[in-house]
Amino acid sequence: EGVTEIGNDAFYRCSSLTSITLPESVTSIGDYAFSKCHSLTSITIPEGVSEIGNGVFSTCISLTSITLPEGVTEIGNNAFFYCNSLTSITLPEGVTSIEYSAFQSCNSLTSITLPESVTEIGNFAFQECSSLTSITLPEGVTEIGESAFGYCSSLTSITIPEGVTSIGDYAFYLCSSLTSID
Repeated sequence: EGVTEIGNDAFYRCSSLTSITLPESVTSIGDYAFSKCHSLTSITIPEGVSEIGNGVFSTCISLTSITLPEGVTEIGNNAFFYCNSLTSITLPEGVTSIEYSAFQSCNSLTSITLPESVTEIGNFAFQECSSLTSITLPEGVTEIGESAFGYCSSLTSITIPEGVTSIGDYAFYLCSSLTSID
Protein backbone atom coordinates (compact mmCIF):
# COMPACT_ATOMS: atom_id res chain seq x y z
CA GLU A 1 0.00 0.00 0.00
CA GLY A 2 1.12 3.53 -0.69
CA VAL A 3 2.62 2.81 -4.12
CA THR A 4 1.10 5.34 -6.55
CA GLU A 5 3.04 4.70 -9.75
CA ILE A 6 4.42 1.73 -11.64
CA GLY A 7 7.28 3.17 -13.72
CA ASN A 8 8.24 2.59 -17.33
CA ASP A 9 9.53 -0.95 -17.96
CA ALA A 10 9.15 -1.76 -14.23
CA PHE A 11 8.37 -5.46 -14.79
CA TYR A 12 9.56 -5.71 -18.39
CA ARG A 13 10.37 -9.31 -19.38
CA CYS A 14 9.54 -10.83 -16.00
CA SER A 15 8.79 -14.02 -17.87
CA SER A 16 7.79 -16.14 -14.81
CA LEU A 17 5.32 -13.58 -13.38
CA THR A 18 1.84 -15.16 -13.56
CA SER A 19 -0.39 -12.66 -11.75
CA ILE A 20 -0.24 -9.36 -9.98
CA THR A 21 -2.65 -7.33 -7.91
CA LEU A 22 -1.93 -3.64 -7.80
CA PRO A 23 -2.93 -1.74 -4.66
CA GLU A 24 -5.79 0.75 -4.81
CA SER A 25 -3.25 3.56 -4.33
CA VAL A 26 -1.82 3.08 -7.87
CA THR A 27 -2.96 5.79 -10.27
CA SER A 28 -0.35 5.51 -13.02
CA ILE A 29 1.16 2.61 -14.96
CA GLY A 30 4.16 3.55 -17.10
CA ASP A 31 4.92 2.60 -20.67
CA TYR A 32 5.87 -1.07 -21.23
CA ALA A 33 5.53 -1.73 -17.47
CA PHE A 34 4.46 -5.36 -17.98
CA SER A 35 5.58 -5.86 -21.58
CA LYS A 36 6.82 -9.35 -22.47
CA CYS A 37 5.66 -10.90 -19.19
CA HIS A 38 4.94 -14.08 -21.13
CA SER A 39 3.42 -16.04 -18.21
CA LEU A 40 1.13 -13.26 -16.94
CA THR A 41 -2.42 -14.61 -17.09
CA SER A 42 -4.30 -12.06 -15.01
CA ILE A 43 -4.00 -8.61 -13.53
CA THR A 44 -6.28 -6.49 -11.40
CA ILE A 45 -6.07 -2.81 -12.24
CA PRO A 46 -7.29 -0.43 -9.52
CA GLU A 47 -10.05 2.13 -10.00
CA GLY A 48 -7.71 5.15 -9.81
CA VAL A 49 -5.84 4.33 -13.03
CA SER A 50 -6.96 6.61 -15.87
CA GLU A 51 -4.49 5.72 -18.62
CA ILE A 52 -3.19 2.48 -20.04
CA GLY A 53 0.11 3.68 -21.49
CA ASN A 54 2.06 2.67 -24.54
CA GLY A 55 2.87 -1.03 -24.75
CA VAL A 56 1.91 -1.72 -21.11
CA PHE A 57 0.83 -5.31 -21.83
CA SER A 58 2.39 -5.83 -25.26
CA THR A 59 3.34 -9.44 -25.97
CA CYS A 60 1.83 -10.75 -22.73
CA ILE A 61 1.05 -13.91 -24.65
CA SER A 62 -0.70 -15.74 -21.77
CA LEU A 63 -3.06 -12.90 -20.76
CA THR A 64 -6.56 -14.26 -21.39
CA SER A 65 -8.88 -11.46 -20.26
CA ILE A 66 -8.80 -8.10 -18.60
CA THR A 67 -11.44 -5.67 -17.44
CA LEU A 68 -10.38 -2.07 -17.26
CA PRO A 69 -11.84 0.02 -14.45
CA GLU A 70 -14.18 2.95 -14.90
CA GLY A 71 -12.09 6.07 -15.16
CA VAL A 72 -9.69 4.78 -17.83
CA THR A 73 -9.88 7.30 -20.64
CA GLU A 74 -6.92 6.37 -22.83
CA ILE A 75 -5.63 3.14 -24.33
CA GLY A 76 -2.09 3.89 -25.54
CA ASN A 77 -0.18 2.80 -28.62
CA ASN A 78 0.55 -0.94 -28.67
CA ALA A 79 -1.10 -1.32 -25.24
CA PHE A 80 -2.20 -4.92 -25.89
CA PHE A 81 -0.13 -5.62 -29.01
CA TYR A 82 0.28 -9.36 -29.64
CA CYS A 83 -1.63 -10.52 -26.57
CA ASN A 84 -2.52 -13.56 -28.59
CA SER A 85 -4.40 -15.39 -25.79
CA LEU A 86 -6.70 -12.45 -25.04
CA THR A 87 -10.23 -13.58 -25.93
CA SER A 88 -12.33 -10.64 -24.79
CA ILE A 89 -12.06 -7.18 -23.34
CA THR A 90 -14.55 -4.65 -22.06
CA LEU A 91 -13.52 -1.03 -22.31
CA PRO A 92 -15.07 1.40 -19.83
CA GLU A 93 -17.21 4.38 -20.74
CA GLY A 94 -14.94 7.39 -21.06
CA VAL A 95 -12.37 5.86 -23.43
CA THR A 96 -12.39 8.16 -26.46
CA SER A 97 -9.71 6.71 -28.70
CA ILE A 98 -8.27 3.30 -29.51
CA GLU A 99 -4.70 4.28 -30.33
CA TYR A 100 -2.18 2.99 -32.87
CA SER A 101 -1.87 -0.83 -32.84
CA ALA A 102 -3.61 -1.02 -29.44
CA PHE A 103 -4.98 -4.54 -30.09
CA GLN A 104 -2.97 -5.50 -33.16
CA SER A 105 -2.28 -9.23 -33.52
CA CYS A 106 -4.62 -10.27 -30.69
CA ASN A 107 -5.32 -13.45 -32.64
CA SER A 108 -7.75 -14.99 -30.11
CA LEU A 109 -9.85 -11.86 -29.58
CA THR A 110 -13.39 -12.83 -30.53
CA SER A 111 -15.28 -9.95 -28.96
CA ILE A 112 -14.71 -6.44 -27.75
CA THR A 113 -17.19 -4.02 -26.29
CA LEU A 114 -16.53 -0.44 -27.33
CA PRO A 115 -18.15 2.24 -25.17
CA GLU A 116 -20.26 5.02 -26.67
CA SER A 117 -17.51 7.51 -25.77
CA VAL A 118 -15.12 6.17 -28.47
CA THR A 119 -14.74 8.63 -31.36
CA GLU A 120 -11.62 7.34 -33.10
CA ILE A 121 -10.28 3.93 -34.11
CA GLY A 122 -6.55 4.47 -34.71
CA ASN A 123 -4.26 3.10 -37.38
CA PHE A 124 -3.75 -0.67 -37.11
CA ALA A 125 -5.89 -0.74 -33.92
CA PHE A 126 -7.34 -4.22 -34.59
CA GLN A 127 -5.15 -5.35 -37.48
CA GLU A 128 -4.61 -9.13 -37.60
CA CYS A 129 -7.28 -9.92 -35.01
CA SER A 130 -7.99 -13.06 -36.97
CA SER A 131 -10.71 -14.43 -34.63
CA LEU A 132 -12.80 -11.24 -34.48
CA THR A 133 -16.09 -12.03 -36.25
CA SER A 134 -18.14 -8.85 -35.91
CA ILE A 135 -17.99 -5.40 -34.41
CA THR A 136 -20.43 -2.56 -33.96
CA LEU A 137 -18.80 0.83 -33.77
CA PRO A 138 -20.39 3.37 -31.41
CA GLU A 139 -22.41 6.23 -32.92
CA GLY A 140 -19.79 8.80 -31.95
CA VAL A 141 -17.00 7.28 -34.09
CA THR A 142 -15.92 9.73 -36.77
CA GLU A 143 -12.62 8.23 -37.88
CA ILE A 144 -11.46 4.72 -38.78
CA GLY A 145 -7.69 4.66 -39.21
CA GLU A 146 -5.41 3.08 -41.77
CA SER A 147 -5.65 -0.73 -41.72
CA ALA A 148 -7.66 -0.51 -38.50
CA PHE A 149 -9.25 -3.88 -39.28
CA GLY A 150 -6.83 -5.10 -41.93
CA TYR A 151 -6.24 -8.86 -42.08
CA CYS A 152 -9.22 -9.61 -39.80
CA SER A 153 -9.90 -12.77 -41.76
CA SER A 154 -12.90 -13.92 -39.65
CA LEU A 155 -14.71 -10.57 -39.67
CA THR A 156 -18.08 -11.22 -41.31
CA SER A 157 -19.95 -8.01 -40.54
CA ILE A 158 -19.40 -4.47 -39.37
CA THR A 159 -21.72 -1.60 -38.62
CA ILE A 160 -20.24 1.80 -39.41
CA PRO A 161 -22.03 4.76 -37.83
CA GLU A 162 -23.41 7.60 -39.96
CA GLY A 163 -21.04 10.14 -38.42
CA VAL A 164 -17.88 8.54 -39.83
CA THR A 165 -16.12 11.13 -42.00
CA SER A 166 -12.86 9.30 -42.66
CA ILE A 167 -12.04 5.67 -43.45
CA GLY A 168 -8.28 5.19 -43.83
CA ASP A 169 -6.34 3.34 -46.49
CA TYR A 170 -6.61 -0.44 -46.24
CA ALA A 171 -9.07 -0.12 -43.33
CA PHE A 172 -10.63 -3.51 -44.12
CA TYR A 173 -7.81 -4.93 -46.26
CA LEU A 174 -7.96 -8.71 -46.75
CA CYS A 175 -11.06 -9.17 -44.63
CA SER A 176 -11.83 -12.23 -46.73
CA SER A 177 -14.95 -13.28 -44.77
CA LEU A 178 -16.62 -9.86 -44.76
CA THR A 179 -20.11 -10.28 -46.21
CA SER A 180 -22.04 -7.40 -44.61
CA ILE A 181 -21.28 -3.72 -44.10
CA ASP A 182 -23.95 -1.43 -42.72
